Amino acid sequence: MLRLLYFSFVLLLSLTLSAQTTVTGTVTDGSETLIGVSIQAVGTTTGTVTDFDGTYTLTVPAGTDSLIYSYTGFQTQRVAIAGRTVIDITLAESTELLEEVVVIGYGVQQKDDLTGAVSVVESSELTDIPTQSLGQSLQGKVSGLQIIPGSGAPGADAIFRIRGVGTLNNADPLFVVDGMILSDISFLNPQDVQSISVLKDASATAIYGARGANGVIIVSTKQGGGAAGAGGFTVSAYTGTQEVIRTIDVLNANQYATLLNEVDVNEGRQPRFANPEQYGEGTNWQDEVFRTAPIYNAQLSFNGGGDRGTFNFSANYFRQDGIIEGSNFDRFTIRLNNSRQVKNWLNVGSNLSLGINGSDNVNAGSIITTAYRADPITVPIDSAGNFGDATAIGNTGNPLATIFYSNNRSQSYRAVGNAYADISFLDHFTFRTNFGLDFDYNRNRNFSPVFFVSANQQNEESSINVFNGYNRNWLWENTVSYNNNFGIHHLDGVAGVTYQDNFGEFLNGGRQRLIGDDPSFFYLNSGDVTTATNGGGAGSNWGLVSYLGRLNYTFDSRYLITVSGRLDGSSRFGDNYKYGFFPSVGLGWNISREDFFNADGIISRLKLRASWGQTGNDRIGDFDYLPRVVSGVGAVFGNDPVLVPGSTLTTLANPDLRWEETTQTDIGVELGLFDNKFLLEADFYRKVTNDILFNAPIPDYIGANAPLRNVASVLNRGVDLNVSWRETRSDFQYSIGGNASFVHNEVLKLDGTAVDFFNGGLGIGGQLGTNSRVGFAAGSFYGYELDGVFQNEEELATFPKFGNQQVGDLRFRDQNGDGVITAAEDRVILGSAIPDMILGVNGSANYRGIELSFDLTGQFGNEVINAKKMARFGAYNYETSFLDRWNGEGTSNSEPRITQAGQNIETLSTRFVEDGSYLRLRNVTLGYRFASGVTEKLRAQSLRIYVSGTNLVTSQKYSGYNPEIYNGSVFDNGIDRGSIYPIARTLTAGIDVTF
Repeated sequence: MLRLLYFSFVLLLSLTLSAQTTVTGTVTDGSETLIGVSIQAVGTTTGTVTDFDGTYTLTVPAGTDSLIYSYTGFQTQRVAIAGRTVIDITLAESTELLEEVVVIGYGVQQKDDLTGAVSVVESSELTDIPTQSLGQSLQGKVSGLQIIPGSGAPGADAIFRIRGVGTLNNADPLFVVDGMILSDISFLNPQDVQSISVLKDASATAIYGARGANGVIIVSTKQGGGAAGAGGFTVSAYTGTQEVIRTIDVLNANQYATLLNEVDVNEGRQPRFANPEQYGEGTNWQDEVFRTAPIYNAQLSFNGGGDRGTFNFSANYFRQDGIIEGSNFDRFTIRLNNSRQVKNWLNVGSNLSLGINGSDNVNAGSIITTAYRADPITVPIDSAGNFGDATAIGNTGNPLATIFYSNNRSQSYRAVGNAYADISFLDHFTFRTNFGLDFDYNRNRNFSPVFFVSANQQNEESSINVFNGYNRNWLWENTVSYNNNFGIHHLDGVAGVTYQDNFGEFLNGGRQRLIGDDPSFFYLNSGDVTTATNGGGAGSNWGLVSYLGRLNYTFDSRYLITVSGRLDGSSRFGDNYKYGFFPSVGLGWNISREDFFNADGIISRLKLRASWGQTGNDRIGDFDYLPRVVSGVGAVFGNDPVLVPGSTLTTLANPDLRWEETTQTDIGVELGLFDNKFLLEADFYRKVTNDILFNAPIPDYIGANAPLRNVASVLNRGVDLNVSWRETRSDFQYSIGGNASFVHNEVLKLDGTAVDFFNGGLGIGGQLGTNSRVGFAAGSFYGYELDGVFQNEEELATFPKFGNQQVGDLRFRDQNGDGVITAAEDRVILGSAIPDMILGVNGSANYRGIELSFDLTGQFGNEVINAKKMARFGAYNYETSFLDRWNGEGTSNSEPRITQAGQNIETLSTRFVEDGSYLRLRNVTLGYRFASGVTEKLRAQSLRIYVSGTNLVTSQKYSGYNPEIYNGSVFDNGIDRGSIYPIARTLTAGIDVTF
């Protein structure tokens, strides 16, 4: 195989028949030169930007017949080269960005020629949010893309969902960074990003085959450019503070003591507090745990180039202290991108990112839960300086002691990069070979000292535990692209073969009874050798080989067709289904380019799109089609009984394990009004995922766990909507826009032996809170519907009961009217964590250097299970809603009498399901860009200062910290157990200066 590839490479070199062309020129707006104009060779990834004097130099591949010039706020122009080496261009102002060059899978394409649903976000829209997470920067920017801040912890990444949840497994999209295919983009510095393309329908994602079902996000980082010897040096920095947005209303000490006395009476005990009023307000543990914390960011970047090459270098330091002490994150990243025109027919380049992350990992989940539950009577620290014993009353422990005695540090080192070569041959062909590597090394060290707070909160022996692991992922892609115009016909395409391999392993160990508490002793050999433990094993281990192709045809810029497909072979699937083929077709009609269209009317642009295709999802474990066997078990055999070691089968094999397959149909319309000042883009889609993989239950008599099987189908259908208005009036420019996504999620089919798939543990006796059943959303909340409170003995005797209920307890609805309450017949769907609508609104204005921008985000139609109100294994504090309890006939018909256990608290019902809708002012930024007269005195090209506020105001009905609850699984989302790190309100001030 390698020999064949070698000879193919030599053959391609020998076919190089024509030299490339170097084009230079100047770009102006008619009066002044324009800095940073993007120039792209049509049909290739070769491009540059204008320098500080508006000039550019670009060596274009042989066979390229035209260049595209694009600049924000100006009309995009496509200009024929026609043998010229000097091309000067004057751009006209425009409010439309419709003809911008869009990065798609394995190439670029003019937006006007797209047949797929692709949304683009530029770098200028990403940097106002003070975060290290590119995902959180994207929230509210793209229709059809839901961004969930999985946690407010420092360094936490975001969760991406494109057009709903179409699987019962991992629903993350595929990420592509500068051509490197990855499973996450947590390593990226948002300030290094040039643009992001979100591929949503099958016409756009089918070229990624078995990994395209959840959508694809393509990230392009900043490249160099400019005339020979030119370069730009930029310094950007901001600093600010963070604080918790809201706290949960819980009882003060007086209220707590009063209600505990009621609990004692209701449960047949003597009241424990003689005088509750004496405790007053007591301790608010949330105030003790949360703090105001700083955040910092500094970036240095330098870019430039000449007629034979370009480069871009950046270095960034980010530091975020958590709003909980002991939870901190810092990251240092370096990026170097460069390209070099080695020969007229050969262009080489590379993109490299190096990152070092460090974090202090206090057990924030436990601390948040404890601060919510801890009794308000106990003091945090007594007069002698000792931690208060919070186990004496509420049996929770002291969260401040947990913080003080925590010493858990993690570090990771990650290198992500690729090197490529573009070889032009014949007149219109380009061969590209691209090799990428992602190497991630992680280590963790956790030290626990000897301490005593109480009998239930202590550690008698010190211990140290260490973990080291790495993951290596390489990708080799070889593609041939073709691009040519035949009069009014345009044809371009790409075909190729790719290989990807992933492997990881880990090693861990631990010891107890260290010789000291100083950090110099935080090593395994400092502990007692007799207490040593160790472990290790393989991490991920999979491989993929793929064959791909796409063909685009355009007739007179009016009629468009795209056909694409990919054949994938994966090590993750059974012997009978190693390979899967995923095709798509897309059609487009630029109606506004027809002769009959009145371009001078209100409607200035109109385009229709339609697509159909199939994609797959391979996000499962490795080798799940093989049987699972556990060793170390034994049996006694023989006349003279002897224990014989052996193994046993625990999980059955499934050689028929195959891809999850998503079939998607999309119809889109693009509309421009009033010379494209107003733009609208709407997509209507239907996406059905079949053969969803799940460990569906099998009969117990088989004696082994169920294998992973293709057992379910899920539907997502909806509408993605984008609208915007842009206008320039003399010195004043403004824009306002919004996006809305409507989605309906429904389980269409389950395995024939199962009616329900239960999951979502609530922490009460193993009770499961979610159910995926036909006709409802995947992972829907499942429980009892409230029918009031038993007000008296007559009602207690009349209405059906569930357990040993008494007057003042909750009454549950008898759904089938049989006079008894049973789990099988009377539980119903109570809601879903999947929102019906996701909203984003944004706006900006600029007047003589004064800049103002804002972002709103929201979601509507989803519910949250407030499970933290349910799980009670001690005399925990109560939320203030418990003050509205039943305390005699007629006092309440929604809140029961106060108890510490029983059906009122332990049974999932509508009492614990709350509205998860919210609307948040995500960001407001006010800045000032100094005039050229000031910057020239400073010998700078540009200077901008700004102040920014993030998560300033949130309107929500949910009583918890944040209604966006993600727990890692469609079965478990939306369940708030009280351990999720709250998001913070952040205020920052910053400066950007370019020399």
